[in-house]
Amino acid sequence: MASDQPRWWHPAIDASPEEALALEAAAGQQQRFAQLDTLASRLLTAALRGRPTVSVVRGIGPQAADSVAVVGLSAQEKEWCAETFGVPEQQRRGAWYLPQKLSLKAGAVNLPHLVRERPAHALTLAADDSAGVSMVDGAADAVLLWSALVPLFETLIEPIRVRAAGPTKTIDDQRQLWSGIEERYRLLGIASDVLEDFRFGGGWHRLDRNGQQHARLRLLDALADVDPLQLVTRHRIQQLQALMAGFAKRSKTGTALARRVVTRALQPVISGYFTGDWLALLDYLQAPPHPDEEVITALPEPRLYVGMSAQAAGMAAEAGIPEEEIHAMLAAFLGGPTSLSPVEERVAALREWWTAFDQAHAVQRSGMRPLWGLVDDNIMAFSGQDEHGFTQQLYRQVLPASVNEQVDRLWQSVTLQRHPRSIVSNPHPHQLMAETLGPALEFWHGVALTAWFVCEGPYSRAPLSGLADYYSRPVTALRDAGCPVPTGLFEELRTAERHLGPEEPIVRDRTELPVDTAAGSFSLTMSSSSGSRREGFERVRDIVTRHRRAWTDQHLGTYLEQRWRTALEDVARAHHRHMAAKGRPPTLIQFAQFATAAANQWTGGDLGGLYTAIGEPAPAQQERPARLLPGDCYDFARRVYTALGGIAVDDDLRMNQPEEAQRQWQLTSLAVESLRYVQLHEALGQPPTSKQFGSRRLALAWPERETEGWSLFQRTLATLTDTSPPPSEPAAGTAEASPGLLDNTKHVLTKGANAPLRTESVAVRLITTGVPVDVSAVILTSNGKVRSDHDLIFYNHPHHDGVRTSSNTVTADLPRVPDDVHTVAVIASIDLEAQPSASFDQHTTWQAEVTQPTGGELTFTPAPFISGETVTVAMEIYRHGSGWKVRAVGQGYDTGLAGLAADYGINVES
Repeated sequence: MASDQPRWWHPAIDASPEEALALEAAAGQQQRFAQLDTLASRLLTAALRGRPTVSVVRGIGPQAADSVAVVGLSAQEKEWCAETFGVPEQQRRGAWYLPQKLSLKAGAVNLPHLVRERPAHALTLAADDSAGVSMVDGAADAVLLWSALVPLFETLIEPIRVRAAGPTKTIDDQRQLWSGIEERYRLLGIASDVLEDFRFGGGWHRLDRNGQQHARLRLLDALADVDPLQLVTRHRIQQLQALMAGFAKRSKTGTALARRVVTRALQPVISGYFTGDWLALLDYLQAPPHPDEEVITALPEPRLYVGMSAQAAGMAAEAGIPEEEIHAMLAAFLGGPTSLSPVEERVAALREWWTAFDQAHAVQRSGMRPLWGLVDDNIMAFSGQDEHGFTQQLYRQVLPASVNEQVDRLWQSVTLQRHPRSIVSNPHPHQLMAETLGPALEFWHGVALTAWFVCEGPYSRAPLSGLADYYSRPVTALRDAGCPVPTGLFEELRTAERHLGPEEPIVRDRTELPVDTAAGSFSLTMSSSSGSRREGFERVRDIVTRHRRAWTDQHLGTYLEQRWRTALEDVARAHHRHMAAKGRPPTLIQFAQFATAAANQWTGGDLGGLYTAIGEPAPAQQERPARLLPGDCYDFARRVYTALGGIAVDDDLRMNQPEEAQRQWQLTSLAVESLRYVQLHEALGQPPTSKQFGSRRLALAWPERETEGWSLFQRTLATLTDTSPPPSEPAAGTAEASPGLLDNTKHVLTKGANAPLRTESVAVRLITTGVPVDVSAVILTSNGKVRSDHDLIFYNHPHHDGVRTSSNTVTADLPRVPDDVHTVAVIASIDLEAQPSASFDQHTTWQAEVTQPTGGELTFTPAPFISGETVTVAMEIYRHGSGWKVRAVGQGYDTGLAGLAADYGINVES
């Protein structure tokens, strides 16, 4: 970092924790952490002595967030934590990087308590204490845990956690792992003998269950004997040393912008020790702000551009121009044929659909078929008849054709989150429409179906008296939306249930057999029944209809506006948060991460239409490839099932040929997945490869699995979509051609070529010209995804699982790479903070050199990119059989690191 005088923290970067703390104290900077250090020390002491530290309250329902609370805080401490760690407070100080949702390993903090109180089940209970927390509403305790307490406790309990996981790596890996644990303990000032039972070769495997439990207790006792303030402050300074190193790397020519320094790994450090305040960190480091630094303290309120057509007359009168011109200008602004926005179109369609839905339920009578299937639940069955009253696509038989056609048209297309450049076919428009209606449809359709099955049978999952509990999730959602269910509905249904007729068995088969005996002849009647029914459906139906219509008259309009307004405002706020955190608008791929669901529901998958609705310019226009999916995707999936060898499955087949019945179930799954395959074909512009499609996770119903099944699956779909069959590709895990062994000479690789490697260390060095380039690596499993965000190796996380980065080189120690790692991708990315307009072109080029210690060299020089690419996958080191190969890739991304991150499954906020 350029400076006239060395900063106090420069020597602290590489100093021991004790020396770094002394430097910090001498600079007068230690006092700023006193309150947090004291609180963390007290909580640590209580935890090591066996007191619970965190309370986790589970959310009700699959989408509900959990909540966490730090136990034992005084009123004064709670007030201080709310001001210091509260999400709104941190955001007012500029911490817009805080995630909206957070998976919090609260069990790490409670593990000492569980080891003492529930030793036999401590690890299982601690694992269950992971919480999915929403960071929108306050969440001060969650931020305190995430940023300060969980990292501290994870370091201290690491020996217990590692021993609980068992030896999953090689002997050398285990030695390295325990060497790292001992080093972390040494830096915290913990005597090495406390790990006597735990360390590699210490005899842990010879301990029985009680012996291992006592070893855990001895470790906790030993930790409790160490000065807790020493543990807390030494852990803190190590976190800050990593922050200092990252700051120094990015500030070689002056103070860097916050967004260049605050990586995902350092976000908890900023929030935990500097209250999310970048300026407080600069004060700690005695560094001036960057002249272009802007700390955003509040986000603008969302402004939505929906419903303007209704204001056209007033706008025309005010401007003194014909109303038709206003409508024409609005149509041009919205990019559609009329001045009606896509959202307004869908609201009108939902109203019309609701009217038809209500009428269908209102005229339902005893003896008719159930209305299960009126709402598309994406239940596909091709191998037999449903015995419980489900009719696939019943809406096409019951609802008016005009209503169905409108749903087909408005919800016929979607954007796939991972492939947002194209708007593709939606195989389930009626299901997406139902999701757009949300909890109102879930509740009112569910209650009407329950009323039917209670009365008409064959069985019901809940009695009428239990509907309030059974549908508590949508009832709560409607109440929170300000559109509550009428209070008298449940009481009337409870009363009606008491007046239903007695249960009558539903007879399915009746057979009379003549029997002759010496005493005479008689008939033996045999019957089989399935479930029961009770007289009185029409009375229950009328109660539900009356309340549903009352709710519709009072709340439907408000409810629909609340649905679209909430969805669009959430997108607008996420866009503003990204701007505040990154200093630039999101790319199309980044926007798709938080906007796809809203676009699919309210703008037909058109991200550009959603940008218009929130008043922001779209960074790119999506393509609309030719539609490959037919209009009736259920019929298409049924034809796929038949073409793959699907047959009707009956009870006889299930009983006498269970293996074939299982195979037919697998074919059903493949037929359903065929719709996703064709979607991907549209999005990619070509048939997806087995890796892109994820064929490994499917049960391919042929003896040779991928070898036979994948190619047959592709050929079948090519025939049914009238497209060219894809070129043959090796199935996942099969061999591919390669040149000779890597010898002690120099070879040149062309794009796509590969070469074998010796199973030793391999270094990939990138030589670049033109602009500063960052070199990083991504560790991938066999499905092409990272195991966690830790699998991104870069300057702030320079080594992991045998892979390390240093300057312009990625080195992989192949014998030390874990067995579950299949590929190491070497990445080059232009430093856009240094040169925002730069891209890989004829002026900015790179070359890769691959070397191994025992000799030999490979080089790869790609042709210049021409489409504004700023990131490239340069090389891949990957497993091949029992060995390793390297491949020249040269794949560029014009969507930046976000595009690459989306492909690899890395959090795009990293």
